[in-house]
Amino acid sequence: MTSNPKRPRVAGSQRGFTIIEALVALAVVAFGMLGVVGLQALMARNADVAKQRSEATRLAQQQIESLRAYTTIAVAASQASWNGMTSGNDAATTNASFARAWTVAGSASDPMRRVSVNVAWTDRAGDAQQVTLNSVISKTDPADSGLLGFPLPQNTTLKRPKNRNLNIPVPALDLGGGKSVYQLANNFAVVFSNDTGYVVMKCNFVVANAADLVNCAQYSAFILAGYVSLHNAAAFPAGLAIKTGDVAGTTSTSCTLGNAVDQNDGSAIAGYKYYLCVMEVPANGSWSGTVRLAGMDSGVDRLVCRFQFPAVAGITPNARNVQPYATVKESLDNQNYVITGNAACPTVSSLVTTLHQDCRASNASRATHCPAP
Repeated sequence: MTSNPKRPRVAGSQRGFTIIEALVALAVVAFGMLGVVGLQALMARNADVAKQRSEATRLAQQQIESLRAYTTIAVAASQASWNGMTSGNDAATTNASFARAWTVAGSASDPMRRVSVNVAWTDRAGDAQQVTLNSVISKTDPADSGLLGFPLPQNTTLKRPKNRNLNIPVPALDLGGGKSVYQLANNFAVVFSNDTGYVVMKCNFVVANAADLVNCAQYSAFILAGYVSLHNAAAFPAGLAIKTGDVAGTTSTSCTLGNAVDQNDGSAIAGYKYYLCVMEVPANGSWSGTVRLAGMDSGVDRLVCRFQFPAVAGITPNARNVQPYATVKESLDNQNYVITGNAACPTVSSLVTTLHQDCRASNASRATHCPAP
């Protein structure tokens, strides 16, 4: 019987890692960790920049909306206005320190103005960043949008005759280019801005078309217009006129009074007169005071009553025909009166009228209240 011989032992058959293999593995892991750390830092920076960019965009949008939210066309104290819209800059600090600057192109006479807002900041890596937003703001009288939300006094309308400001007389000729002309006399015409209803030019000749405006002069004025009607009175006083002697702040005034006409066929409307006064004021100025009907017959007892519309949100006392007028900075239409022979002011079309002038012989102040023309 024979036995198997012992198998010889082979050198180098031990299992495990050498020190070199361990070091190589450690180096690979270390480089991988460095890459992860770098990626994490990059992601954190990008997230930070994204957050700052969102804040910068919000600040730019906020400024555009602030410019768009003007409450009046003309410059007015403590109010954002279209005419007062200018370029500017400021700073804000939230999740970074931001420098905001905005540029308003064009001029206040333009129907639209381009606006650019730039917000700049420096990120945590010291790199300059910025966001720029551009928009266009339209010149629209805020009163027009307010008319849709509030009820109007009687004798007014939601519609804009001839697609222009309500205070422009309907017979005024639209010249195009946002302007209309109203001819008061052969040697005197006033030019309106269709947007604001303000008088912006005057002409000492008959204006036929827009080309004639090159010969007109710049002019700052508001209009005051309305109707005079009769109630239990046979006829208008022969010398009836509009008196503006009790107003202050005007450079000059010019009034016309004539028959009210049907806008469809031009025929006279019996029992109604239409008046229009041009109240010249300094640039950005205003006027105040009381307007009276003059030329009442001395031997006839009459009362002059005004249609003073009820208080309604969004309508100024001046527009409601509350007198004395105070700091008028707008053109006013529908400032209407009624002449009556009764002993009291009448109610007309459910609207109670207010005593404006006592032109009866029993009034000791008649001469003052009812002046000569």
